[in-house]
Amino acid sequence: MTADDGPRRPLRQALADPTTRLTMSFLLIPRLELVELLANAGFDGVVVDLEHGPIEVADLPALVAAGHGAGVHVLARLGERSPAVIGRVLDCGVDGVVLPHVESADDARAAVDAARFPPDGSRSLNPYVRAAGYDGHESFLRTANAGVAVLVMVEGKDGLAALDEIAAVAGVDAVFVGPVDLSTSLGLPGQPEHPLVLEKVHDLMDRLATAGVGTGIYCPTPHAAARWQRAGARLAALSADIAMAGAGFRRTVQELHDLTMEGRSR
Repeated sequence: MTADDGPRRPLRQALADPTTRLTMSFLLIPRLELVELLANAGFDGVVVDLEHGPIEVADLPALVAAGHGAGVHVLARLGERSPAVIGRVLDCGVDGVVLPHVESADDARAAVDAARFPPDGSRSLNPYVRAAGYDGHESFLRTANAGVAVLVMVEGKDGLAALDEIAAVAGVDAVFVGPVDLSTSLGLPGQPEHPLVLEKVHDLMDRLATAGVGTGIYCPTPHAAARWQRAGARLAALSADIAMAGAGFRRTVQELHDLTMEGRSR
C-alpha cells in the first residue's frame, strides 16, 4: 500500500467477506478528474480498462493517486496475462488486477503466481516503484500479498466448464463474469439479458458461493447491478465512464430540445 492510502479496507480482505457489496465503474478515459467525479458520485472504486481504449500503463500512477486520494479502490483490467505486464501494473500501486480469458485452473494458478511475491508466487520485486512507496520497506512484501486482489475473468464455455477447478485455486480472490462476452460464447451475441445467459450466471454465482469465492460482474445498468448484488455479487462494475457521460449529454440536449419546443408552442 502506498503513502496516499486512506482508511480503505484492503481489497483482498473486502472480497473475502460474503457481505461485501462494492459498486465500481469501468474507466476508459485516462483522466484523474473522471476518477474523482466517480468517487464523488459515490462509487467505491474504478476498474481502469487497459484492454479496450487508449489507456496505457504509464497513465496508471496519476489515476491510482486520484482514486486513493478520493478514498476509493483502483483496479486494472488487463488485456493479457503475461507476468511482465501484471508486475508492471501492480508496481503502479493498483489495488488489484482483473485478468482476462481464464479458461482453466492452470491459467488461474499462473495469474496468481504472477501477482504474488515469494513465497506465495514469483512476482519480481523492485523496491523503488510507486507501490512500494519508492523505498521498499520490508513490510511491503507482506502487505502487498495480503492486500492486492486477483480477479480472474470467466468469459467463455471452457471457463464455465472448469469453474469449480478455477475457484479451487489458492489465491483467486474473485471470479469476474463478463455477461456480454459470455452471451457471445453461448451463441447469443449482444444478449446479456437473455434467459439462458442469466441462468448461467446464477449457476456460476451459486457454485462460487459454495466454494467460498467472491463474484465480480459487469452490469450495464443499475437494474442489472441491483439484481446481481441481491444475488450475492461482491463487486458490481456498473457501466463505464464513456457510457454514463454519453447518456448524460444526450439527456441534457434532449431536455434543451424539449424546452425549446415547449416555448415555441406557446
